[in-house]
Amino acid sequence: MENIHNDFEKLEIPLMAKLVIAYKSAHKNINSFPKHERYALGEKIEKTILEAVEFIVHANSSSKFEKERILVRINGKIEILKILYRIALNCGIIEQRKYLEEQKALQECGRMAQGWIKYARNLK
Repeated sequence: MENIHNDFEKLEIPLMAKLVIAYKSAHKNINSFPKHERYALGEKIEKTILEAVEFIVHANSSSKFEKERILVRINGKIEILKILYRIALNCGIIEQRKYLEEQKALQECGRMAQGWIKYARNLK
C-alpha cells in the first residue's frame, strides 16, 4: 500500500501529485468533523479537490487554445478550497493548526497553477 502513495508523489504532473496529497489530508481531517458537517462541508471539500484533479487531467491533454481556460478553472477550485477551509475554521470545525497546514498546501498548489497558466499564455 505504501508504494501506491509513493507512486502518486512521482506523478508526471506535480500539481496533481500535490492535490492527491491534499485529498488524503482532507479525507483524514474530515473524519474528525462533526457528523452533519462531514456530509455537508466535508463532502464539498473532497468533491472540489477531485474536480480540480479532473481538470488537471483535461488541461494536460488539451490543446494550447483550451489549456489556459481549464487552468483558470483549476485555480478557481483551489481558491474555493481556501474559502471552504476558512469557513471550517470560523465555524470551529477544524483546528487552527490543521487549517494552517491545509492553507499552506493550497497556497503552494495555487502558485503551481499560476505558473502553469503563465506557461500556457506564452504558448500562444
